[in-house]
Amino acid sequence: MATKPTRMQQQASEQLAQALVLVTEAARLDGGDRLGRDELREIAERLARISRAFGLDEVVGKAVDRRARSLEMPSSAAELLTLLDSDVSPLETLLLTDDEFKGLVERMLEELGDL
Repeated sequence: MATKPTRMQQQASEQLAQALVLVTEAARLDGGDRLGRDELREIAERLARISRAFGLDEVVGKAVDRRARSLEMPSSAAELLTLLDSDVSPLETLLLTDDEFKGLVERMLEELGDL
């Protein structure tokens, strides 16, 4: 049985998520393609190993949530990207341009509306 994360562990996980957001934002701003899927996965795995209370999926989920909030997307956007099937993994959504990220969320919202 896992113990509940402490407040400091929660804060640490938020900082790890922010680090992941900042790394991917820097890659997008630089305009290069030097940070690919494999490199991003390696960075994310290394960041997640820092935490004793949170794993890769939780850190990525928090990072996607931060990105969605920064783009003023609905609060459900990050959850949609982590739960619904897509050809882009939640981690890879952090590499998308702002317009691509918003477009993906909008397409998923439309798909849900069609159910």
